[in-house]
Amino acid sequence: MDSLLWVLAAGLIVLGLLGTVLPVLPGTALVLAGVILGAWINDFARVSVGAVVLIGVLAVLAWVFGHLMPARAHGGELPYAAFLALGLWPWNLFANAANRGVTALTDNAALIGKVAVPHTLYVDARVAASVAVDLAGFALVLAVLLASGVALSLPGLPAAAAALAVVGVHALAAARLLAVLQVFLRDIATVIGQLLVLGFFLTPILYDRSLLPAAAAKWLAVNPLVVPVETVRGALSGQGADWPALAASLAVAAVLLLLANGFLRRARSHLEDFL
Repeated sequence: MDSLLWVLAAGLIVLGLLGTVLPVLPGTALVLAGVILGAWINDFARVSVGAVVLIGVLAVLAWVFGHLMPARAHGGELPYAAFLALGLWPWNLFANAANRGVTALTDNAALIGKVAVPHTLYVDARVAASVAVDLAGFALVLAVLLASGVALSLPGLPAAAAALAVVGVHALAAARLLAVLQVFLRDIATVIGQLLVLGFFLTPILYDRSLLPAAAAKWLAVNPLVVPVETVRGALSGQGADWPALAASLAVAAVLLLLANGFLRRARSHLEDFL
């Protein structure tokens, strides 16, 4: 059985390589599928999970630079620098908070069990500090853009603030979940760095999603951060906000936060043993 699987994995990789010269074949996806199958056959002994994640990130980057980057951004009436800034800061708010929250429990191992405070406080404090810094930076960016003559829509500030709040809920949910996983899987912080790079390119920060092929734009909408990032940019550029879509993203964030809290409650009795 393993021999047949190895033949299938090799065949997928060969077909993927042929896809570099035959556009009809999805070369990147086939190579990635072959690598994952080959790693799975030996229970990721020869090819580690970290290596598979890295190859996956490279595959996504190949797809991004082949399909997404040519779209770039028209930005409407916004200069590209403003277009980029209005997408980059909401993403940074999420990425920085999630990244700082990952090690919140392991970094405070000496306090947990000795100081009677909720475990979530260690994570929430880091997330709050990170969000505060990024919000201050975003306010400064908006001031610089206005001083530079960029025509931002100030009536869109409430919608942009609501979208940033949704990003904050996503960040809190991710930080709480990842902090617990880091206790039991100490290498998770390294993997998260790779996944955040992947998420950066799968979020419309460098490009305008409306310029993508319809199929690519549809699949990117699965990313729950797409809507709040586009809402911040759209609200401040005078294009308005898609409130139903933003509400749906908030609902996803709320569910993820509930799941993270439930996971933390179930794992609480084992945290001290692993810390």
